[in-house]
Amino acid sequence: MDLAVDQVLAERERMVRSGVAAASLIAAAGLHVAVAALLIVLPRLVPPPPPLEYVAVQLVPAQRLGAVHAAPASERRPPAPRPQQPPEKVKEEPPAPPRSADAPVLPRPQAPPKPPPKPAKPEKPKPPQPDNRVDPTTQPKFVPPPREVLAKKLGAAAPPQTAEVPGAATGSAAGKAPVGSLTVAPVNQDFAYNYYFAQIQSRIEASWTRSPVGSDAHCVIFFTIHSDGSISDLRVSESSGFDTYDLAASRAVQNAAPFAPLPRAYTLNHTSLEVTWIAR
Repeated sequence: MDLAVDQVLAERERMVRSGVAAASLIAAAGLHVAVAALLIVLPRLVPPPPPLEYVAVQLVPAQRLGAVHAAPASERRPPAPRPQQPPEKVKEEPPAPPRSADAPVLPRPQAPPKPPPKPAKPEKPKPPQPDNRVDPTTQPKFVPPPREVLAKKLGAAAPPQTAEVPGAATGSAAGKAPVGSLTVAPVNQDFAYNYYFAQIQSRIEASWTRSPVGSDAHCVIFFTIHSDGSISDLRVSESSGFDTYDLAASRAVQNAAPFAPLPRAYTLNHTSLEVTWIAR
């Protein structure tokens, strides 16, 4: 008997539980369906947003627009302060003294009128400058001398001198003139061109350094000059007694060569010139 009652109670409890579970499942399913319906219907109820507007923009460099870039803050200098001018002082007029009702009203003093400007001084006329022009009517006329006087003057005049041609075989007067003290001389030859010896001496002395062996020491150097100015046969014809002195003199001549070509008139009959130089 007790067993049957327990079975009935267990059966009822199972049925109750199964009904509650089904109701829960049904409620959950209904809730999900309602949420899904809201998600589908709600967007359609809200109005769509307005479309975005796009504006085309073209970038232009600032240099093309002539814009001036502002200097960086580190390079900016504060503007120089302007000197403040002192405020102008306003002259304060003294307060007018109180006047009674019976006192007459006096007019205000006026400033004295300005004097008229002084007239400009008239300029003094300049004295006339003297005219330096000579009146042709008062100038004496040139009278040529008579022919007899001219003939005497022409007869007393010296005859014209013929100019000597430079480079002549006999030599010109300017070429034969003495040129200081020459230490270069020809050897047994007639050479009338002293200017050429002066040139040779100048070149040799420019390269000559005298050895300090005594003030009286000297030597004679012999050499031959060819038509193109080159030299040969360089030797010491008279020794000074000091080898260093003779060697220095020979080197001076050797370093000064080649010299200028021989005069053209001289080379018509000669091909070389033997010369001696005294080294002092």
